[in-house]
Amino acid sequence: MLNTIATVVVAVLGLHIITKFAFFALPYRRRRALLDKQYGDKASATTTSDLVLMGFTVAIAALLLWRGVDPVSFLGALWIGATLIQLYFHQFDRPVPRERAAPPQASPLKEMSYAIQDAPWRPWPQLLTLTVLVLFSLALLLCK
Repeated sequence: MLNTIATVVVAVLGLHIITKFAFFALPYRRRRALLDKQYGDKASATTTSDLVLMGFTVAIAALLLWRGVDPVSFLGALWIGATLIQLYFHQFDRPVPRERAAPPQASPLKEMSYAIQDAPWRPWPQLLTLTVLVLFSLALLLCK
């Protein structure tokens, strides 16, 4: 039973990773309007959801560890994920044009959010690597 629950949960999470990219397919004006609406005058648009997501992340990790996981695979996956995130953010090293930049007095997080919406596919190697790894993992789950 625990294996089934863990398998379903991680399969849904894998699909969630891929579907999040659909936001980047929206035209820039639409993405920007959604970003402006989320942030408003705030320094962060995700304070509450970040807390919920952190709790969910800890719960998923606990579920996987309780179910039993290969420590080499688990640690390797953590390293891969953390490295892909680091490399993803490193791609946003170019200044954003003034007309696409965050409004003045923006927090670093808000500036990064606007930079990502300006050029969401700039870190395409990282996004492609993540997509391939997720699809490969989902295929392994289906063949199990």
